[in-house]
Amino acid sequence: MRSAITHRRYDCRLPFALAWLLSCATSTALAQADAGAAEEVTAAPLVETPADNVAANTRFVTSTINERGRNSLQTAEAYVGLADAQRQARDYEGAAESYLEAVDVYRAIDGPFTPLAIAPLTSLGDSYREAEDYSNAVASYGEARTVSRRVYGLHNPDQIVLIDRISESLLDLDQLTEAEAQQVEALRLIQRANAPDSDAVLSAIYRYAAWLGERGMFQLERDQYMRAQRIIRQSHGESDPRLVTPLLGIGNTYRRERNPAGPGISALEDALALLREQPERDALALAMVMRDIGDWNTAFGKMGYAGMEYQRSWELLGTLPNGAELRDDWYAGANYVLYEPISQRGVSTEREAVPGHVLVQFDIDVAGNPGAVTILESDPPGFKDEAVLRHVRRSRFRPWVVEGVVAPGPGLAIRVDFRYLPDAIVAESD
Repeated sequence: MRSAITHRRYDCRLPFALAWLLSCATSTALAQADAGAAEEVTAAPLVETPADNVAANTRFVTSTINERGRNSLQTAEAYVGLADAQRQARDYEGAAESYLEAVDVYRAIDGPFTPLAIAPLTSLGDSYREAEDYSNAVASYGEARTVSRRVYGLHNPDQIVLIDRISESLLDLDQLTEAEAQQVEALRLIQRANAPDSDAVLSAIYRYAAWLGERGMFQLERDQYMRAQRIIRQSHGESDPRLVTPLLGIGNTYRRERNPAGPGISALEDALALLREQPERDALALAMVMRDIGDWNTAFGKMGYAGMEYQRSWELLGTLPNGAELRDDWYAGANYVLYEPISQRGVSTEREAVPGHVLVQFDIDVAGNPGAVTILESDPPGFKDEAVLRHVRRSRFRPWVVEGVVAPGPGLAIRVDFRYLPDAIVAESD
């Protein structure tokens, strides 16, 4: 069952209102046609409102058909532009018709398995997903994949992006077993096209492992990291630095599982020892391992922990070209090291469910404990307030590091989004 709750953090280093405005701000640029290309049919210009944009693209389709004929590449592209505008206006039924018109035109020009059909079929699937019509999304992605396999071969890796979309849509349909089967198929495609001990296969294994972890299947995730370990040891030896990735993966699965078992910290410490044995120092890898060891100690409340690994990690980042950016990402803001699940009571994944949210602000101390937890905003008021408060209070966060010193983090904000059925509010109050 997929979660109906998501959350995101806000940057606390700006005043809250300003941070909100900046996060919501968007900009658009209008491309002007080259005067020397006056004879070419160009895309309809963007206009102020989605409805106006649909109207402009509708006129553009008509004019293109009149000028170029229905079965022309320009007409197909015009239909795609109209479909994109209809998606923006949330006219998903109209968008589906326009994408299918584009597919029909491409096929009339280039045959039923033209590769030109892949992009509009993929966009059609995306449109169905936005409309929460997940069954049709799976069908559209599947048709795009069929074309890809016919044109580029049964085992071509380009179809993996479609497999991912199929998998996500199956999750939306609560079909976890079928979604996982798609991920296994993606892994097998990479294995067929590459040597068993290649970096491409290892990356595919890590990708599948991460997918399992996101679904909370931590033991299965560890099994994949252990599988990668065996491949590396057999092909490259016990001291190969490529072992660091699966060791970190193993260690962090225990922490994300909220399981303080010894094999977790042992894997992290083995990764650190392996890096220190290398003839050339990898500053980024060392900084990452030290960060993760610090997260372990913070998550499981090691008595007297003063953040030594965090400080060393912060110093190492200073030697990297992008170190300032990484310092900002790792050691400022609300970074979970121990995640308390949020109660799913009252939330729903049904199509008729309506959106809600809770915006919460809090501080963290030098030990990663949250404090001064306050609800800033909730909709519907009070419905999930206590669940979110409990989640934040029971979670642990990475303390800040300021100028190399572990420091508290003030005024952090997290927004938790969910969907619910109105009747759940009555049931919750009862």
